[in-house]
This record gives sequence, structure tokens and C-alpha cells, in this order.
Amino acid sequence: MRWRPFTRFFCLLLAMVLMLSSVGCGTKKDLRRRDEGEQKTWQGVITLWDFPRWEDENGNRYGWIERKIAEFEKSHPGVFIHLRKLKWEYGMLELRAAASTGTNPDIAPVAGDIDFILQGYLEPVDEFFTPEELKRYDERVLKALSHNGRLYGFPWFITTYGLFLNADAFRSRNARIPTDGEWSYQEFVEALQKLTYDKNRDRKHDYFGFNSFLYPGSYQMWGFLTMDGARLFDENGRFVLNSPEGKSALTKIVDLSAKYRVVPEDFGTGDEKQVWSDFIETKKIAVCPAGPWAIKILEEKQRQGKGFEFEIARYPSGSSKAKSIAFASGYAIFKQQDPGKRAMCAEFLKFITSEREQEELMKYGVFPAIKDLQEKASEDRHMKRMKEILDDAEFLPKIRNFTKVDEIITTQVRQAILGRKTPAQALDDAAEEIGKLQEGSMQNSNKIGDSNKEPAIIGPYGVGE
Repeated sequence: MRWRPFTRFFCLLLAMVLMLSSVGCGTKKDLRRRDEGEQKTWQGVITLWDFPRWEDENGNRYGWIERKIAEFEKSHPGVFIHLRKLKWEYGMLELRAAASTGTNPDIAPVAGDIDFILQGYLEPVDEFFTPEELKRYDERVLKALSHNGRLYGFPWFITTYGLFLNADAFRSRNARIPTDGEWSYQEFVEALQKLTYDKNRDRKHDYFGFNSFLYPGSYQMWGFLTMDGARLFDENGRFVLNSPEGKSALTKIVDLSAKYRVVPEDFGTGDEKQVWSDFIETKKIAVCPAGPWAIKILEEKQRQGKGFEFEIARYPSGSSKAKSIAFASGYAIFKQQDPGKRAMCAEFLKFITSEREQEELMKYGVFPAIKDLQEKASEDRHMKRMKEILDDAEFLPKIRNFTKVDEIITTQVRQAILGRKTPAQALDDAAEEIGKLQEGSMQNSNKIGDSNKEPAIIGPYGVGE
């Protein structure tokens, strides 16, 4: 059969169209696949609520996290971390209120908080860690951030409190610095008496042996409450500080003001900044409790020629060895609807809690959650003393409504210090209030009708019992 010219032309044209169409479809498919691949990386805004930490070189207590945010945003175009700055005084109340109304942030340092976990606010994050990674962490930290075998946070650091001493003041007033950081309550008082005096001779003391601030979320004073062998909570999480040993210890604290007068008038009510300034700046206070973060600040003051030689001591012992209070810190992810955003939150938290970042923590004076790095941090003699205190410390308990429990304890201890109640009355009132609070929590749990009911009291100490 002979092909006519027109027919031949039409067939060639049709073949070219089909070929070009096939190429175009392939190109579109390739572009679509590439777009889908790019969309796998989530972009958007992540909200982070965080508390002030250690001061940087500019005195900014949010400087560290602001730098980490800037670094992460630079390496993750299209991802923005919005930081809301919380205050220690009421930050946890804000977080709880936000969670209950569904206005919570995406990330906050509340990992291991039993209330947030039981109410279903937090994401379990086990999938973001390998078994090999988990083995590197301090078991106490993992236990603190876990519940029912699930991990609810990215481990960051562990810390405690010790008593910081102005060694120059001790020597100038002929007060004895405790050997190896160990001293009795009587030795503690005798030193404070020598360090309390009237410098300007107006018949009023203007230099004092000791001071500390006292408010919820701050546990600097709690170590004193254990000096006669008392525990704050028993094995079932019940408040038991109203024991004879607890009442005796609180009496010793009250005596610092009422009997020995070795503390200023604002003892128990003073502002954190003022108390710290009186210790490190004006040097009107010779002994002040603080965390290991204070080591770096005091050492820097010495280098500037504005500081003083200092030592670290344990809380004084009464009829028993006192124990400091310790706690572990980690960041948690609140429940997420978008898996991509959840994964990006995890990526950010892995970044700020990585081994490299935890090693940087040593510059700020806290103990990393990674065991090997803890030992490295302890090479400094002051950090070694703090590590000894840490290894013997009591850890914060896993108790429902602990924020309110903390408020009750703080309020009642302050009432005793101010002389408005006897130590016995204050602790008995605290026990009664906490008992009612925990009973109410049990009743509320029962009303929910959940077949997997959780008790109001989860257990004793979250870590390191």
C-alpha cells in the first residue's frame, strides 16, 4: 500500500505529539516527586516556654536558649522558634493553666511532671532514642523523666544545692571553715555568730552570717529540714515532715532568727536578687545556699578582682546527716496533631540537649545528664564537692498536684520563720492541708470513671530513692 504525502505527514506529527506528551508527563511526575520530598521537612512556628537559667557574659539569663534558637533557625530555613520567657515564681502555674485550656506551648521544661503526664498533655518520646543512647544517661535522670516505662522528655541536666561560704569573711572574723564541708548545726551557728556584727557601729547588725530566699519552686531551704533525720514524704508519697524530727529541724531554722539573730530581718521573705546581691556584691552575707551554677559566677568575680575566696559545705547535721534536695531537668513535647511538627520539635530538643551541648553545660555549672560528662565535670574541686552532695541527695517526689503541695510547705515554713506559728503548728497545718488536697485528687480521679485510674499519689521519690 502506498502512503500519500498528507497521510505520512499526519502520522509523523501524531508520533511527535505523543513522544513530547510522554516526556512532559515524566517531567511533571519528577517535579511532583521532588515537591513531595521537599514537603517532608516541616516548616512553621514552634512555641517554647522556658525559665531563666544561668547568666551569660551580658547578665542575660535567657542568653543560652536564645543563642540555641538562632543557631537552629539558621540551619532549618522556614522553622521559627518563638520563646516566651517565664518567671520561676509563677511560671509553672502559667503552664498548668495553659495546658488545661488548650493554649499550651509546643515545648516546655516539664518532662517527668506527673500531672502533665497523667492528664495526657505530653508526648512519649522513646522513639527518638536508641537503646545505646539511653545507656549513656544517668539512670536517675531517666527515672525522673519516665512513667510506666515510657520516657516523656529529653534529658538535659541534674543538679542540687550546697552552702556557699565567703572564705575571706570566715578568716577575717576567725570563724571556722568546716573540714571537708562537714559541720554540725552547733558548729554552723557558732560560725554564723562570729560573722554577724555591727560594722558601722550604729548598734544594729549590718553584716549577717546567713540568708536565703524562700518561695515555691525554690528548694534551697529544704535541706535544713532533714538535719534531724526527717523525710518530707514517705514511701507512699504522704507528707510526713510533721514528725518530731521535722518539727525539731524547723525549730532549728527558726532559731537562726528568733534565738541567735544571725540572719537579717527579711529572712524567709527576701527577694532572690537582693539576697544574692548581699552575698556576692556587698558581701553582707557570709553563707548562702545555691546550686553549682554559682561556682562559675563566683570564679569570674575572682578573676575580675571583685570577688572573694569561697568554699562549699553541706547542710549542717543535727541528730542526723542532712540531705540536700536534687532534681533532674528535661524538655517535653506537648501533644501534637501534625507528625511533621512533632518530629521537628524532637529534632530541636535533640539539638539543644545533645552531647556537645551537655558538655557546654559545664561552663554554666550544672551536671550533664550523660554519665561520662558528669565525671568530667567533677574534675573541678568545687564541682567535685557538689557531686558528693548530689550523690547523697533526696530527689523531688512524683506526687500529683506537687506545685500546690510546694506552695503549702513554703507558706507554712514561712509562717514559722516569721513567728506567726510555732514550728509544730506550721507543720501540722501543712500536713492537714496537703492531706485534704491529696484526698480531693483521689476523689476527682474516681469521678472520672477511668478503668485505668491513677492514684493521687504516684510514689515516693521520682529518682534516686
